[in-house]
Amino acid sequence: MLLSRLRLAAVSVGLLLAGCQWGGGVHFDFIGQESRVTYLTQDHYDHLTPTWSPDGSRIVFVSNRSGSYKLWMMNRNGTGLSELTTGTGEERYPAWSPDGATIAFASDRSGNWDIWTLGVADPQAQVRQLTTHPRADLAPAWSRDGRKIAFVSYRDFEYSIYTMNADGSDQRKLTTGGNGDWGPTWSPDNRAVVFVSTRSGNGDLYEISADATPTGPYRRLTTTPQRDMIPAWSPDGSKIAFVSQRSGTRDIWVMNADGTNQVQLTRDLSGHWEPRYNIDSHFIEGIGYFYLAWSPDGNSLAYTAVNRDGRGEIAVLRLQ
Repeated sequence: MLLSRLRLAAVSVGLLLAGCQWGGGVHFDFIGQESRVTYLTQDHYDHLTPTWSPDGSRIVFVSNRSGSYKLWMMNRNGTGLSELTTGTGEERYPAWSPDGATIAFASDRSGNWDIWTLGVADPQAQVRQLTTHPRADLAPAWSRDGRKIAFVSYRDFEYSIYTMNADGSDQRKLTTGGNGDWGPTWSPDNRAVVFVSTRSGNGDLYEISADATPTGPYRRLTTTPQRDMIPAWSPDGSKIAFVSQRSGTRDIWVMNADGTNQVQLTRDLSGHWEPRYNIDSHFIEGIGYFYLAWSPDGNSLAYTAVNRDGRGEIAVLRLQ
């Protein structure tokens, strides 16, 4: 598989010493990494892209522990593992609906990468295909009111952000011209989408109104010469977490929602692993390794850490 061919290096996670302070009383104190990071999986399998249930009690993620990449669910402490999808094909990028009843995900079970949903109450029976385009659709993200899903598509021969209704209707192109737009995340008021794009010749974070046309306007939130990627809007809408290599290693950063006050939260998160960020056959697998998910209470970030054997492990960084 493509993922098995990725060559990854060892990971050592180190947290900054202390004192990240924002307005509004949110304080991040990172003295003592062992007390801040919890690994929920520690085995010989590959685990990717965690997403929290709306009540914060469970996490859905991708794992190859059954032989191919499928959706799995566990309690927030790593117990109670159960497999949600079976059969042929592989799954990626789970996203839990705000009401907790549905999980959207990307699958190639139809012979092409499309967006699907399953019902949490009966995941084997309540499966529905939302997109049917012959080119890849990936990385779904629910709007906070549950009415819309943003996703990534290559249907116009460029990776762009699209939106659709939660039932798959009214699919429309939201961004264009980036040929590397990825990782949409909705604002809590459902009015805007932040995503990573290579339109600047690099990887940077941009914002666009959910009602905009593909011509924009686009608002650029990060401008460093190093790659920024994988944005995740906080539950209260005040912060955006993201992954950046600006410190020389792949790390988690956070900023105000308007792009100000960008602060590094981890040091040497990814060792010397270099994800494939260019548009090629490895793109959808490589970019999937680093994915951030805020807990509903805003106190933690779930992410994928790459272990010494080059496999992903689900980890949680406690922020408070």
